[in-house]
Amino acid sequence: MAVSLGRLEVETADHVVLRYDLAGAGTRGAAALVDVVVSLVMVFGLSVVTVIVGDALPVAVSRQLAGLAAFVILASWVSYFVLLEWLWNGQTIGKRRSGLRVIGADGEPARFTAVLIRNLVRLVDFLPAYYALGVVVIFLTPRSQRLGDLAAGTYVVRAPKPELDWLSLRTLGPAWSTLAAGQPPSAGASVRISGESQRLVREFVARESTLAPVDRVKVAAAIAGPIRMAVPDVQVADDVLFLRQIAASLRAAGNSPPPARVRLDDPLSAARTLSAPAQQLVRTFAAREATLEPAVRSRIAASIGATVRAELPALAVADDVELLRAVARGLDA
Repeated sequence: MAVSLGRLEVETADHVVLRYDLAGAGTRGAAALVDVVVSLVMVFGLSVVTVIVGDALPVAVSRQLAGLAAFVILASWVSYFVLLEWLWNGQTIGKRRSGLRVIGADGEPARFTAVLIRNLVRLVDFLPAYYALGVVVIFLTPRSQRLGDLAAGTYVVRAPKPELDWLSLRTLGPAWSTLAAGQPPSAGASVRISGESQRLVREFVARESTLAPVDRVKVAAAIAGPIRMAVPDVQVADDVLFLRQIAASLRAAGNSPPPARVRLDDPLSAARTLSAPAQQLVRTFAAREATLEPAVRSRIAASIGATVRAELPALAVADDVELLRAVARGLDA
């Protein structure tokens, strides 16, 4: 994990670097103001109900229940933040309105224990009035964390709602399979999809090998549906094969012109058809594998090899280390 110029970078187990923009005190303050107003309205409503119920009860009973009622109201105020951040993927009403999210050290939405801790410490951050102590700590910490975040190991980052614009089109080149076969690009070999769709296709192809068959089909159907409307000329019935073909076109458009013929079953020949992130992973592994212990080398090679095999399913090299070495030689050729 690293912080640079207000950006939090988290490297996952798959060697994928997730980048988040840390939220500043101003944006967090605006979100907190909305949450405080909403939660106080909720507390006021509960207080009114408590008073009405207390007036209907005998005086002795209402006095005995006063402490319990006060505890329930306080617990409901804390529960507003805890339950929403836990069940709503790290967001409350105010955070969603401001495009913010609470995440853990692994880059995923904060888990229940972390959410509970950060919101229990909220009472301290609020002192002496309206998060005065919390704002000071946010300015002093390098990762813009208040005391609750420091205690729970959480971060508040910008997470604006993605805007899907199906009219933002990008022309892609012909699929590598067409070029590998030595066939001229046909009229239907080019596709047009938005940048968000391109990201979804690339992530699916990179991770599909880790999914169970049922889940793979289900995820592929969800991604392929909108894309089929944008590329009606690509007539592939199977959703998984459809996305693989779109991914091949994406790789073709993102790299330099390929050689006249590419053998997708040969690591040396097919190496440059890999996406840029996959090529970087292979080059990094080849440069550092000599310094790794055998067990660590095998584990890392298996992780990177899964990405390479997902993009180049025709490769038949069984050993992951040998596969990456061959692909690295093809990249350097």
